[in-house]
Amino acid sequence: MLFTTPQIVCDSCENGLNHRYVFVDIYQNVHISYHKKVGGHWQVFYRMKSSHWQNEERVTNTTADAKYPSILVYSDSVFLVWHDYRVGGISNIEIFFNSKPISGTSWDNETRLTYTNSGGPGDNGYLPTIKQMRGKIYVVWYDYRDDPYSMNAQIYLKVRDSTWGPDVRISNSPANAWYPSFDFRGDTLFAVWADSRNTNYNIYGNWGFGDNRITTNTSYYPDIATSGDKTLLVYVNSSLSPPQVFGKLYDGTFGVDFPIRYSGNSQQEPTVISDGNGGWIVAWSEDFGGDRDIFGVILDSLGNVKDSFRINIPGNQSRPCLFLDNYNYIHLAFVDYTVPVVPKIYYTKSLTPVNVEESKRRIADKHSKKLIKGGKILLGSYGIDGRRLSPEF
Repeated sequence: MLFTTPQIVCDSCENGLNHRYVFVDIYQNVHISYHKKVGGHWQVFYRMKSSHWQNEERVTNTTADAKYPSILVYSDSVFLVWHDYRVGGISNIEIFFNSKPISGTSWDNETRLTYTNSGGPGDNGYLPTIKQMRGKIYVVWYDYRDDPYSMNAQIYLKVRDSTWGPDVRISNSPANAWYPSFDFRGDTLFAVWADSRNTNYNIYGNWGFGDNRITTNTSYYPDIATSGDKTLLVYVNSSLSPPQVFGKLYDGTFGVDFPIRYSGNSQQEPTVISDGNGGWIVAWSEDFGGDRDIFGVILDSLGNVKDSFRINIPGNQSRPCLFLDNYNYIHLAFVDYTVPVVPKIYYTKSLTPVNVEESKRRIADKHSKKLIKGGKILLGSYGIDGRRLSPEF
């Protein structure tokens, strides 16, 4: 699968640990959130692309850090959540929220969502993710409020219907539970996270029946997406050397663990979304000989690879974020860490939609190859072994 030449969204900025920092609305506007330093402090910013990239908008204006925003566009409004240090610095990080109309420029609805406030080092909520289902807004994060020594976190949830509800703890770990991801199966919220209760980290989840252990290998950085009647969990299997991205399908029960695309390269930071047709799109950061690129695959409903892509630009790229628009085009953002002290966020879009007829795809791909002829960006289809396929035209 081919993608447009990646565009720089912002310099000296980053995001990505909570997977969801890009959203595309029904009008095909692209919305991206990130944090960048202003006067020595990280602040939350937002940028939109319609026919072109608009000027960035500063969402926070504090003398403390505000980091890792997650974005949702719903009912012609943009919603952001992030974790914020303004209340008590590193000893009291809280979750904040703000919103505005898509057509607006003023962020006038800032709301503090958490009030842990006990004054100890355990008062910390991190990496919120925001989604909506049937008109309700859901925010999930990991939180150290239950441990005054800030060693063991739990997973928390907050829901807004007409108003914000209470903070609800959805994990019950005797150790550390962090880096949550969630999606919905019908009306059921399906949350997963990395959990250290068995010494090594495993993936645990809760979908209405309490904590459930999902993996037995050493596992980190989960993400989850429902497509059709199945849910796919992806994670980093660190029991292998080098680490590989693995998957696990849920269809009433979890199936066996399987490699998404096994290689001899280190794979990290996977993310997954539905492909709109019962399958999934998965992307991650892979080390191709000291040069990390974004690699991705299109999976069918059984987890088999149908197509693949690699965004190959010089340097080290990681923390991909995926979105599938209502025309089935893939939108991809990622962070470039080639110069670690000045990271950049890039954005690109597939030149053809997923799940189109093969004859139409060949015509579109042939046209799209002409669009990038002579470019310096290596974009194209790759086999399961990671090698670029020969041209078909």
